[in-house]
Amino acid sequence: MSINVMETPYSPSILTRIVFLGQIFLTKILYDKKTYILIFVSILPLLPYIHKTTASTSDYMDIIVIGQETNIFNFLILPLICLILGISAISDEKENKTISQLLSRPIRREEIVLVKWISVLMIGVAIACLDVIIIYFGLSVIVNEYTFLFERLDVLLGAWLFVGLWVAVYGTIFLLLGVLIDKNALGWGLAIAYFEVFFAQFIFGPFAGGANSPYSIANHIYYVTAEYFLVDYFNFNIPDFDPLNSLIICIALVVGFLLLSMFTIRRKDFP
Repeated sequence: MSINVMETPYSPSILTRIVFLGQIFLTKILYDKKTYILIFVSILPLLPYIHKTTASTSDYMDIIVIGQETNIFNFLILPLICLILGISAISDEKENKTISQLLSRPIRREEIVLVKWISVLMIGVAIACLDVIIIYFGLSVIVNEYTFLFERLDVLLGAWLFVGLWVAVYGTIFLLLGVLIDKNALGWGLAIAYFEVFFAQFIFGPFAGGANSPYSIANHIYYVTAEYFLVDYFNFNIPDFDPLNSLIICIALVVGFLLLSMFTIRRKDFP
């Protein structure tokens, strides 16, 4: 007498699924030529700025974080890193038709977005921190006035937290854009990135009395950096605005856009 035993389909745990997706996505990013082109493009414009010799030691934080010499870093390189990684996280899967393969696995769509987001943060922060190291130790080695930076690693840590917050906020915004838009997502991302960084300050700035505009996400990131990460080295404020509110805004943007990405991908049809 034989007994028929019904086999139940194997359902891996959520941790197993997340680790599996993480390995796939990080491997893709690490073997993608675009990642190394992005690293090269982000580092190259920084090299001439480590030769500055006219500044006094009192304004070295301007060089590390936000001053005239690194405007190219804050307003070009950081948005570029967040834009390319955030947009391509999902849009590349759609263009290569690999999104259908992912969805055919016993994996939830929300998990795909979550692990993609984690991958974008890891790679984006790694690239941005590498850029900060070049500025920081480039000054320390080449410029005599800045050799004391070897003893101020707290400044380096604060700068890392600054770029980490920047990548978290903008990377999440562009991740949603990659989920929403099927064509020309990169072009839309460029328009949004530079409209927000530049025009939120200069167009809406007059409504704040000509001071730092509370309508700019970048200004809130700078405010959090000045109040929590680099308290003794970096001065920045938004008039009539509490720094804790700026921190709450940054956290709300990350959580809100991540949830929107998950909500959108659940209801989106893929070929």
